Amino acid sequence: MATIVLDPGHGGTDPGAVNGTRLEKDDNLRMALAVGQILAQNGHRVVYTRSDDRFVSLNDRNRISNNTNTDAFVSIHRNSSTSPTPNGVETYVRVNPTPIALRLATNVLGNVVRAGVHSNRGIHQRDFQVLRFTNAPAQLLELGFISNSEDNRLFDVNFDAYANAIAQGIMQEFGTRVVAPPITPPRLPASAPNVAPFPHPTPRSPIGRDEGVLSIQRRLNRDFGQMLAEDGLLGPLTRRALVRAYQIQLNNEFGAGLATDGTFGPLTRAATRLVRQGDRGNLVWILQAALWFHGFRTNLDGIFGPNTNQMVRAFQTSRWLAVDGIAGPNTFEALLRM
Repeated sequence: MATIVLDPGHGGTDPGAVNGTRLEKDDNLRMALAVGQILAQNGHRVVYTRSDDRFVSLNDRNRISNNTNTDAFVSIHRNSSTSPTPNGVETYVRVNPTPIALRLATNVLGNVVRAGVHSNRGIHQRDFQVLRFTNAPAQLLELGFISNSEDNRLFDVNFDAYANAIAQGIMQEFGTRVVAPPITPPRLPASAPNVAPFPHPTPRSPIGRDEGVLSIQRRLNRDFGQMLAEDGLLGPLTRRALVRAYQIQLNNEFGAGLATDGTFGPLTRAATRLVRQGDRGNLVWILQAALWFHGFRTNLDGIFGPNTNQMVRAFQTSRWLAVDGIAGPNTFEALLRM
């Protein structure tokens, strides 16, 4: 088993490259979570420099990797240009890379190219900070130009294929290999029943609407008396409304006596109940909605089945929590505290 650090570039107040309402930080996070899920399913330990929309400094990205006894570091980005013409994928390694870093970059880029790209821009050597000050073999992958419409189309259409290609390129170095899916549709073949693609978010429409977020907003309004705009956009009001719903449910179900202020503080943590596989109801649904907000796409049905268990474990892994598949105070706090 290898330890892989996945680094979704940018985040929080740093959107990265922008094309209208499409933000590089969002594409980077979606892809990193998808790749990480495949790696985890194949027995590897995955650490994320961020698993939600937050700012992480370059120094902290290096620190996370160097404090984790990491076998490989992969930073995921989208490229950009002032012109809509430049296109294609490329990857970067530090100047004078180690043989393993060069092999990893070659494997990952080659697999992504085979999955279907606009053009192959090759491997380059640059002393970017995340490469130069990371002790592990490191690469920075640019998955097409966010400023190019065809690159964006390919990123969305080939999302599963790209995620599997990156994961396969990493695992080729560490003794495991996932069979690459066909490009159209980008799903795994039946010959690989134990390897499933990460259930990533539906690609954003031009206005950034997410159907999962929309369904969560509707239920928060209907069942918990919230007054959210039902726009499918994940913002601070929707996040706070979910915490408020959690407090309401703890009050209704367990008489917790919490102030329903939408803030996950010490009293809310103390009132938290364990939620585990086999449970059903509103607490499970709130758990599923919180996972969805962090990019861990599970069923939004209020039933804690195998899929939700898998997503809870993946989230716990990403936050260095005890990986037991049980949502308790530490897991709920990591999901709901803003």
